[in-house]
Amino acid sequence: MPARLVIQKDKTAIYELLGSGDEQRIESMLGLYQSLFPQYQHYVQRMRRRVQYPNEHRENNIVHYWLIEIDGKPVGLRTFRYVRHRHCGLAHALAIHPDFREVLIDDKKLSVFIIYECLHQIIRDAKENGDLPVLGMVNEVETSRLMEHYERNGLIQLPLKYVEPIFSSESLGKSREEELAMIKFSPMHMGFLPNPEIKIEKYTKAMITDFVLAFLVDHYGLPETHPVVLETLNSIKI
Repeated sequence: MPARLVIQKDKTAIYELLGSGDEQRIESMLGLYQSLFPQYQHYVQRMRRRVQYPNEHRENNIVHYWLIEIDGKPVGLRTFRYVRHRHCGLAHALAIHPDFREVLIDDKKLSVFIIYECLHQIIRDAKENGDLPVLGMVNEVETSRLMEHYERNGLIQLPLKYVEPIFSSESLGKSREEELAMIKFSPMHMGFLPNPEIKIEKYTKAMITDFVLAFLVDHYGLPETHPVVLETLNSIKI
């Protein structure tokens, strides 16, 4: 079955791949991921498995794998999810082929256009499920320079010390405890793109705690008692 068209703007189209069985587009997305994220190539095996399942395969999570095409040519990808019980979205991989990074859509660079389309998608996800309004999209941001770029485009840097867990390559026979012991952690900024349909008067510690738990516990699977989870929560400056 062909992947579902999410949105088309002139020559640019975004397709939803999860559960589609659209092998050509799936392999295009995974190929882009391998070439643009060489440090994360060991995640491709996990992604190839996940893309076979529908968006709501995991309870309380609505996951999206998007492929971006221009004139039918694969040029970028975006993976993200809506975490229903945390009332927020989590932004994962975003990559645009270097030849297309200056493309403008609605007066926005292609990457910024995609960021906002993801926000619109999780807002729709919440409404379609009868949930409370989603607060916005939480982003792991690798560098200060990139964080500054995102701030110029509407994101807010949250006041905490955050790290991204990086798992090792999959290996048969490893226990969950062994996998957790092998995790490496990389310092990141945490950025937040708010839902424009609601007005957040104040970013409370409880709100930011939910954002941290959505990433570290719900997505990455760390126990709530893991030292890194506790250290990150304790670093919230509110």
